Amino acid sequence: MKTINSLSGGKTSSYMAVHYPADYNIFALVRIEDKNCSPKDKALINYVSDKIGMDFIATAEDDATLYVIRDLEQKIGEEIIWVSGISFDNLLKKRKALPNKMWRFCTSEMKLKPIYKWWKGNINEVVQMRIGFRYDEKERSNKFTTQWGKKEWRIGSFPLIDDKIHHYKIKEWAEKSNLTFPADSNCVGCFWKQPPQLRKNWQDNSNKMQWFSDQEIRNTWKSEMSYNTIKKLSIQQDFNFGTGTGCQAGFCTD
Repeated sequence: MKTINSLSGGKTSSYMAVHYPADYNIFALVRIEDKNCSPKDKALINYVSDKIGMDFIATAEDDATLYVIRDLEQKIGEEIIWVSGISFDNLLKKRKALPNKMWRFCTSEMKLKPIYKWWKGNINEVVQMRIGFRYDEKERSNKFTTQWGKKEWRIGSFPLIDDKIHHYKIKEWAEKSNLTFPADSNCVGCFWKQPPQLRKNWQDNSNKMQWFSDQEIRNTWKSEMSYNTIKKLSIQQDFNFGTGTGCQAGFCTD
């Protein structure tokens, strides 16, 4: 059975890629179409465009994620396959609503679906898919799905849980890895993130947070407050920043 490492550009999945070689390494890129959010590095834009096979404008994630995936490929000495499906902008137009904790279609449409389409076109037999969940977040593995519709296409594998790898070990490795990780992984405006983290992301990625705020036309990402309200909060100095989304969809990882 072939193996796939599902990568996110965060510390944990990068640790997995280095320490648990697989037949394939794959990264699903979430795209947005706001030129105000484009990387200033034109060479990076061209690199990403080549990897995904289409014109790249911007991502909803920190641009550091793009550099990590690029540099991680050199570190592991194996190709990392980039896939990207519908842009976030077009997905919201299609659904006419924002995803939320009860209706979390963003992960399935922009991460899982393009990976599934690549799998179907290139492998089309059941694979062992490795997901970077740590031992200290092992409950997240319960959300893993093995089917797309009625088709069984993957079996979940969680090597960091099996080997009892905790956050501290990942952090220790990351500091010596020569990779520059984003301060906060996954989409900067993800509704799973707590308000203090989102407020910090307004400071670190203001253009991208503005894109998320601009989408709050019909409803808000979080039921308790709008992103424009979060922007007005004070930075909470004692908050543990950069811990990822805490996404319970079972797919976005650090």
